[in-house]
Amino acid sequence: MLKSIIREIMGPAPRAPVSPDCLKPFIGSKRVLIIFADADDDRAAVQDELLRTSHLRFIEDDIEVFSIAGGGVFPLFEGSYDLDADEIRDDLEGPQPGEFGLVLLDRHGRVKLRSSEPVPPEEIIGALSSMPH
Repeated sequence: MLKSIIREIMGPAPRAPVSPDCLKPFIGSKRVLIIFADADDDRAAVQDELLRTSHLRFIEDDIEVFSIAGGGVFPLFEGSYDLDADEIRDDLEGPQPGEFGLVLLDRHGRVKLRSSEPVPPEEIIGALSSMPH
């Protein structure tokens, strides 16, 4: 009874972000880095430039990088995928459209890094080195 009273007062427990269904093909084989970008936000351009300087390392470490902008999902390096920007934003609890954000998923689809500011590649790689292969 006490739990139900607390739940009534506090509301339901916050749900943990879940890996979107459209990213399921990557589960078990790739890590996924999602950049929520906006053309009017300089942070997206800074992050893009930081990632491009280390793109070979990201490819070697099996990290797919996608930018979500203007309702579309765009691979940063190469490839063509059918991904749903709204599903990814909702399921990963991404920032509102027009705001910058970064979310790194491990091979199991769990969120391992989240930032509202650009992150240097070394920090992203560092977060990966603490993950089991």
